Amino acid sequence: MSRRRLCALTVIVLCWVPAGCGTEPPPAVGPSVSAGVSRDVNATDLSFVRTLIPHLRQGIAIAEPAADRGARDELRTLAAAIVATQRDEVARLQGWLRAWGRSGPEPASAPAPATDARVAALAELSGPELDAAVLDLLIDHQAAAVRLARAETGGGVNREALAFARQVDASRSAQVRQLTAYRDGGSGP
Repeated sequence: MSRRRLCALTVIVLCWVPAGCGTEPPPAVGPSVSAGVSRDVNATDLSFVRTLIPHLRQGIAIAEPAADRGARDELRTLAAAIVATQRDEVARLQGWLRAWGRSGPEPASAPAPATDARVAALAELSGPELDAAVLDLLIDHQAAAVRLARAETGGGVNREALAFARQVDASRSAQVRQLTAYRDGGSGP
């Protein structure tokens, strides 16, 4: 891998971990989360968090095959970063629901462009076919995350959720551009 591509890849991965290019550190997750999380929430905040949790889990399911057995080194690295980041984000959002006193059943599936069948089909693919399928799914998936984030910034009131939504919008928009360039044979990651 060329030095230039390695530098670009490093910048991209750093933007994805832990929450994607934001300037504000994310609130802590765990026992102390309730002390640092604003309890001001409305229906938009709750919808954003409850919808994003299964969406993030689906993103993990899309990225894991590429992280484990993608044909391109760069895609394996990027997919591993997505898996790690989105696992952390799920934990953070679950902590917010607990702090808000709103934990409970989550939606069974993500309202994302990837169907369970398309994600399951990744198990049967390998090499360049796997890379192509993962890239297509991730591009659509991350674009859907941008839409969810913009709905939150359009009507949410919780300061942490709004800050996180801005981070999601910025990082996933950048990811869509990078993944599209990568898929299309440009100078992607």
